[in-house]
Amino acid sequence: MIHNPTAGRRRRRHLESVVAAAQALGATVTCRETGRRGDAEDFAALASADDFDAVIAAGGDGTVNEVLNGLGAGQGGLALGVIPLGTANVLACEIGLDPDDVDSVARTVTFGPARRIHVGLANRRRFLLMAGAGLDAHVVAGVSTALKRRAGKLAYVVESLRQAVGYDFPKLTVRADGVEYEARMVVACKGRFYGGPFIAAPDADLATPMLELCILPNTGVAGMLRYGIALPLGKLPALPEVQVVSARNILITGPRGAPVQGDGDIVARLPAEISIADETVDLICP
Repeated sequence: MIHNPTAGRRRRRHLESVVAAAQALGATVTCRETGRRGDAEDFAALASADDFDAVIAAGGDGTVNEVLNGLGAGQGGLALGVIPLGTANVLACEIGLDPDDVDSVARTVTFGPARRIHVGLANRRRFLLMAGAGLDAHVVAGVSTALKRRAGKLAYVVESLRQAVGYDFPKLTVRADGVEYEARMVVACKGRFYGGPFIAAPDADLATPMLELCILPNTGVAGMLRYGIALPLGKLPALPEVQVVSARNILITGPRGAPVQGDGDIVARLPAEISIADETVDLICP
């Protein structure tokens, strides 16, 4: 189990409760605490299938992403599990895991079946849930870690409003399986959910080798407010100007060096090649 010890006392107590419950169920748990960014990836890469059955990422979706990439660099054969301790916990929403239910989380990581899933690549960096460019990537790059700890999801709302006021919404050119689109924000989804329990790509499926591409063309604060209101209402994909298309290979071009977020962390820069990885991952689910 790989986790970040700076996540806060409340989350630390929650994690300790999950570990104790898993051990009571018969699991043998080896804990590794990260000290800096990249440790989770390194620890996962060094984990051996001779010694362990699974690597469990205890943290937010960004921690899961680091562990995912570490498993990709390792010898393979280890399943990936999650103890959700993050702000949005989008993966937990995707697999139907209640982050607050200690017994359910412990039982899942101990006995849960492993589901074979297809992951995405953004400039050769793995992602599990989504990769996006445009305003959302700038928000991810700019949001304060301290504010996230204090305000939770509200931190992203505050940063989105702050960014939207000064952001010039440059044009993004998106080529998806040979077809060209124009966008101001674009998100390539492997899962249905975005930003928490909000559905952005209803047809996305972790188990299928396909991406669902959400193309958002509107600019300005008014456009972002429109999308921001539609998303929690479950109406974003139904907006007339929003396009959701299926694709396996995507090229996004725009301002060179602009950030690309993957699973809630910055994982690449434009131009970005986004595709389905050849390898699959075994994901432990409830």
